Amino acid sequence: MTILTERFPPNISQGARGGPGFRTDVVVVSSGDELRNVTWAQARRRYDVAHAARLPADAALVTSFFHVCLGRAHSFRFKDWTDFSATISEGKFVSVAGANQMVKRYTVGSYTYDRYVTKPVSGTISITGGGTPDYTTGIVTGGSPTAWSGQFDVHCRFDADELTYTTISRSQGQLVIGWDSIPIVEVRG
Repeated sequence: MTILTERFPPNISQGARGGPGFRTDVVVVSSGDELRNVTWAQARRRYDVAHAARLPADAALVTSFFHVCLGRAHSFRFKDWTDFSATISEGKFVSVAGANQMVKRYTVGSYTYDRYVTKPVSGTISITGGGTPDYTTGIVTGGSPTAWSGQFDVHCRFDADELTYTTISRSQGQLVIGWDSIPIVEVRG
């Protein structure tokens, strides 16, 4: 699998539906009590980039991306417009195999959840305590990093091997094209 350094067209991802999901097995025993087993410690995001109408230039961008990725084969950067940045109070580091991994910390009361950030956006990252980020992994080397702020993308791939368009109409002599669904899923690991 190839990991493209290119970002899926932001003007198309801006209309995406989706967000984080977990996998939890829930077993209800005969007493009615529940036993819960969290099988995914990290959320996996899913998106659907469905648009009712696009001009040919936008449709060509999606078609090019899909062809270069060979459908589900290769992955890319994806901007989740609902969650793409961290403030200095949210941008933390956790030790992973002795390395400083960037995370975004979500907090509710005394509870926290650390989301691994593996695709920071070049030119937007500020690190307190110094260090150099790897923009393909989110690992920071050197310095004594304590916090970070900036933007990040989600590492994704298409979740379909077919791309189906519909010709909707003509607008100013150009075809207006739509697609019902373009599923995109986060790649972890």
